[in-house]
Amino acid sequence: MGPDIAEARTEPSGLDATDPLCEATPLPPESALPGWRQAAAGYYKAMERVGNALLRSVARGLGLTETIFDKDFEGGISTLRLIRYPLRDPNSGVDLSGPDFSVMHKGEIRTIIGREHADSGFVTLLAQDGVEGLQAKTLAGEWIDVPPADNTLAVNFGQLLERWTAGRVRATRHRVIAPKQARFSIPFFYEPRVDAEIAPLPLKGAEPFEPFLYGDYLWDTATKFVEMSGVRHLRQPRRAKAS
Repeated sequence: MGPDIAEARTEPSGLDATDPLCEATPLPPESALPGWRQAAAGYYKAMERVGNALLRSVARGLGLTETIFDKDFEGGISTLRLIRYPLRDPNSGVDLSGPDFSVMHKGEIRTIIGREHADSGFVTLLAQDGVEGLQAKTLAGEWIDVPPADNTLAVNFGQLLERWTAGRVRATRHRVIAPKQARFSIPFFYEPRVDAEIAPLPLKGAEPFEPFLYGDYLWDTATKFVEMSGVRHLRQPRRAKAS
């Protein structure tokens, strides 16, 4: 779900409505789920405020003006997702015994239902349902359980934030191992405007790079996933203006 879940608009203001990254969210009618959209809108707006507070904190920690990221996230395309991890059927006939699909955890073999990765964007705010399974990787390469505590958010930093901050902020490597019951999670991916220019920050010793637009990066990254195969041609790069 995109920003139109929370606002009376179908695309971020000031942008090309034909951009597939700005398409309207296909939502159920109000009559099907009375009050659901209002609840989702309130949650979406709250997560935007939390995401902004985190990025301001990051900016202060880097010795930058705390509002340095603000303009890029005004009219952003943050994404709210609802994810269900169903129980795996042990009689399905699929071999999940190899090291790519299972791990030993607390004396038990557990299936990996979300393989190791780091989110591609900036900040992910994850609400869990009290069911364990999420793990994070330490700098030493060890996996630790992320407690699924009620009324808390697990925070993952993304690969693009690591790149933008010249590695000062490290992307969070994480995975999900199968619990003994179905698991639900609600990730909120805090994302800037499609036309936000990602350019080197004024950080001492930071390696320079050619500025690029967030939308170009997002489309290039997203269309590499199997569920997005065949749609890459639907959007051409906009490219950042030469400075």
